[in-house]
Amino acid sequence: MESRDNSENLAPPPPAPQSSLLSVLILAIVLGLVWFAALPQDSNALASDRMRLSLAIIVALIAVAGWGLVLASKQNQRAGQIAEERDLFFSLSLDILGVLGLSGRFERINPAVLNILGLKPETLTEGMSLLDIAHPEDAQLATSRLQELAAGRPVNFELRCRCGDGSWRWLSWSANPALDEARIYVVAHDITERKASEELLRADSSFRQAMENSVLTGMQAVAPDGRILHVNRAFAELVGWSAEELAGQAPPYVFWPEEDREQNRQRLRQCMQGQASREGLELVIRRRNGARVDVRLHLSPLVDNQGEQTGWMTAMTDITEQKRARTELQAANERITTVLDGLDAAVYVSEAGSGELLYTNRAFDAQHTRVGESCLLVVPQPELGDYPGDPRKLGAADVPRELFDGELQHPFTGQWFHLRERALRWVDGRIVRLGVATDITALKRAEELTREQEQRLARTSRLITMGEMASTLAHELNQPLSAIANYSSGCVNRLKSGQFQIEDILGAMEKASTQANRAGNIVRRIRDFVRKSEPRRSLISIRQVTEEALGIAEIEARRLGTRILTSLPDDLPDVLADRIMIEQVLMNLIKNAAEAMQGIPLDERVIHIEARHSDDHIEVSVADRGCGISTASLDELFSPFFTTKQDGMGMGLNICRSIIEFHKGRLWVDANPTGGSIFRFTLALEKSLESHHDT
Repeated sequence: MESRDNSENLAPPPPAPQSSLLSVLILAIVLGLVWFAALPQDSNALASDRMRLSLAIIVALIAVAGWGLVLASKQNQRAGQIAEERDLFFSLSLDILGVLGLSGRFERINPAVLNILGLKPETLTEGMSLLDIAHPEDAQLATSRLQELAAGRPVNFELRCRCGDGSWRWLSWSANPALDEARIYVVAHDITERKASEELLRADSSFRQAMENSVLTGMQAVAPDGRILHVNRAFAELVGWSAEELAGQAPPYVFWPEEDREQNRQRLRQCMQGQASREGLELVIRRRNGARVDVRLHLSPLVDNQGEQTGWMTAMTDITEQKRARTELQAANERITTVLDGLDAAVYVSEAGSGELLYTNRAFDAQHTRVGESCLLVVPQPELGDYPGDPRKLGAADVPRELFDGELQHPFTGQWFHLRERALRWVDGRIVRLGVATDITALKRAEELTREQEQRLARTSRLITMGEMASTLAHELNQPLSAIANYSSGCVNRLKSGQFQIEDILGAMEKASTQANRAGNIVRRIRDFVRKSEPRRSLISIRQVTEEALGIAEIEARRLGTRILTSLPDDLPDVLADRIMIEQVLMNLIKNAAEAMQGIPLDERVIHIEARHSDDHIEVSVADRGCGISTASLDELFSPFFTTKQDGMGMGLNICRSIIEFHKGRLWVDANPTGGSIFRFTLALEKSLESHHDT
C-alpha cells in the first residue's frame, strides 16, 4: 500500500473534460434563448416557423452538447485507465525510474530502488542527489554527466551506487533532460552481475594472455587455407616479425627460406591432411635478421565450442641448442664408446633386479668361453653374500653406492679378475650395476712368483744368518754336549768301579738330560728357523714369538757383549701372523742392533725390546744405543742391496719390510733420543684384518 500510495502521489492528476462540456451545453442553451428573443415580431405564421426553427436549433445544440458529454465521459474513463496502467508500470518496473532536478536531486523515484539498492524512495526524495549515492571514484563522472544533461544533451553512463547496507552496485543510467520542465527523466538498470561477469572474463582473458605470453613455445593459429590468424609473443620473437606483420599471411610465409618454400608448403599440406608425425616436423626458418634457426613444428586441429574445426594450431619450438647438444652428445658418446672399447678391462652394465645386460664393451664381448654346450662369460660374478646388501632390493634413495671391490677367480678357466661394481641409476631410471673387470691373471702369477722368490730369499737370508752364527752356535752347542759327555763318563766310571750310590748316578743323569734338552731346543729352533715352508698365518703371541727369537739371538748377542732387556705386557692380544717370519724380523733387528753398538763401552751395549697395544694393532720396537743412521741413508735404508756394513748384502731390512707389509703392517725407523736408533713395526690385530678384507 505504501508503494501504491507513493506512485499515486508521483503521477499527474487526470484531466476533467466533463465540466468543459457542461459549460458548452449551457452556453448553447443561452445562445439559443438570446437568438430566440432577438427575433422580430412578425406574423403568426412567420413567428411559428421561426419558433420551430429556433427550437430545432436549440435541440440540435443540446443534442450536440449531450453527445459531447458522452464522448467526454468515455475519454475520461480512458484517461483514468491509462493513468492506472502508468502507475502500475511505474510501481512494478524492475528498473529504477525517476525524475531528477537539473541539479541532480531526486524528485520522484519508483519502488525498484528499494529492491536494487535497499533504499526507500522517500529517503531519496527528501533532498538527496545522485552525487550522494555515487561511489567516490565515480563522483567526477556523475558530475560531468549532470552537466551534460543540464546543457540539454541526453546521456548514458555506468555508475557504482551505494546500497542501504553500505555495499556498492553497478547501475547503467539512461537520462533524458526536459529543460522546459527543469527536470531529468532517468532509467537505471542493475548491471552488477554483468560487471562481475565482465571482470571475471577480463581476468580470465588477462590470465590466458599472460599464460600465452609466458610460454616459450611459439603458438600460431592458422585458418584452414593456411592464413595466419594469430601468433603469440614467443612466436613473434622467434621469427623476428611482429604479430601485426604476420597476421593474414598465407603460405609461403615470410620466415621460410626461399630455397625451402616449396618443400615446406608440401610438408605443411601433408600435415593438414593428417599425415603429421607424432614427433613433429623439423624445419629451418629464417629470422628477420637473416639468421637460420632449427625448429620443431607440431600441428593440431583448432576446434570451437560447437566442436567444429575452424583451423589449425601450430606449436613451434627452437631446437637449435637441442640439436647442437644432441650432436655434441653423440660425439661424446662416440668418444666414450671408443675409449671403453679400447680398454683391456671388461665393462658391463646389468639390471640390478633381473641381471639383464644393458651394455657391454668390446673387451667384455670378446671374453667368453664354451663349456659343453653352454657359452659362459669369463667374468665371474660375486656371490650374493659378498655384497653389503641385496642389490636386487636397492631403491632410488640407495644409489649411487659401492657394491663390490675385490678379486675373483673363474671356477672353470682359473682366470683371476679384479672386479669393481657400483650401483647407480641408468639413463631410463632403472637401478643397475656398473662393473669393471680387469684380468689380473698375469699379475697374480707375477705376484706368486715374487712371493716365491721372496720366500726363497727370506730362507736364504735365514741360512746366511745361521751361517754367520755357525761358530757361535757350535760353541753354544758344545757346552751342553761336553757336559753330557762328562756326566755320562762319570756315571760309567762309577758303575765300573762298583762304588756308587743310586742317588749320585740319578743326579748326574738328570743333569745330563737337562743339557740334552738345552741342546735339543737350540737345534729345534735352528731347524724351524731355516726349514723351507709356506707362509702360514695363525694366532700367535708376540711375547712367545719374542722369547723364541731371543733363544737364538741371545747367543749372538752374548758373543758381541750385548744385553737384551724386554718390556712385554702379559695382556697383549694375539696377532694373526706367520711365527717364523716374525722371528726372522726380530732376529734381524736384534742382530743389527748388537752389531751397531760395537763401538761403545760394554756396559752401554743394551738392546731394549718393547711392545704395546694401540687401537687396532700392536707396535713392537727394537732400540739400540749405537752410532745411529745418517739423514742421507734414511731414504735408501730399506732399498735392496743398500748396506752400511763392509761385508753386508743389503737385503736384511728390505726382506724385513716385505715381511711386515705382507702382514698388512708398517716398518720404519726413528732416532733414539739417548743415541742410536729405534726400529718399529706394527702388526694388525685379527679384527682389523677382517674389516680390511671386508672393505
